[in-house]
Amino acid sequence: MQKVVLPRLFENMEEGTIGRWLVSENEQIEIGTPLCELITEKTTLELPSEVAGVVRKLVAPEKAVVPPGFVLALVGEADEPLIDVSAENAALQTAPTLEVSPTTPTATLTPAPTPSASGRLRATPAARRAAKDAGVDLELVAQKFPGKVLSEEDVKQFAEESK
Repeated sequence: MQKVVLPRLFENMEEGTIGRWLVSENEQIEIGTPLCELITEKTTLELPSEVAGVVRKLVAPEKAVVPPGFVLALVGEADEPLIDVSAENAALQTAPTLEVSPTTPTATLTPAPTPSASGRLRATPAARRAAKDAGVDLELVAQKFPGKVLSEEDVKQFAEESK
């Protein structure tokens, strides 16, 4: 069984959103087959498969916001038993994020934002930076825009209304 993971497409990539799947379970794929539409802060693209075989399981649902390294799908032989990647994926989503301060040359680990009541707090990297720069709590912004992937514009709007 082979794992299809979200690659780190650029150096400061923090997450990607699965727009829609272009393949379905039990479909035979080849290397280079477009698997899904991937949306990042910088681009939207079709993620090509780096493996060949039968798509056994689509692990990440459409519209899921996941970090690099997250197992998106499992590919193998039609009769091969599935492996459980839920613990591996859960560990990635709760892992601390690495932040580098422009004023100090050393990197520090900071805990990831606390999840909202609906699950994982969903915000673009630009929104997270804007919140940090403006001193705004992303949890409060998420309460104003429930169920939405927070954008930089949402944070700016919230900060402006909070003045």
